[in-house]
Amino acid sequence: MTPVDWYSKLQTTVETATFGSEHVAARTATEQILDLRLILRYLGVPLDGPSFMFGDNESAVNTASVPHSKLHKRHNALSCHRTREAIATGVTRFHHIVGTANPADIHSKHWGHSSIWETLRPLLFW
Repeated sequence: MTPVDWYSKLQTTVETATFGSEHVAARTATEQILDLRLILRYLGVPLDGPSFMFGDNESAVNTASVPHSKLHKRHNALSCHRTREAIATGVTRFHHIVGTANPADIHSKHWGHSSIWETLRPLLFW
């Protein structure tokens, strides 16, 4: 009974490291969460508690979740601060998920059936 939104799109920016692309993805997810929460409120759906985001880059998750962490590149800082703002207001929570247990990696990486079956089965069979 929980809505799940799965989004996949080519990013409009080019990053030299996964750290920056994780922050861009977190900002995009934050903006989508804020939009979906607003739509649900317009429809009269009561919202109880924060929305959860999961990321498989632990340093990006920690940088966005810890208020006193410092970023050196401005474009990363802008994305990170948007995510931090939503976390600080209690709208979202950002948690680390191990890459091998990340269901989003099923679509983006080449896996053998036996290595992803335990992650895929709960998504296919409730």
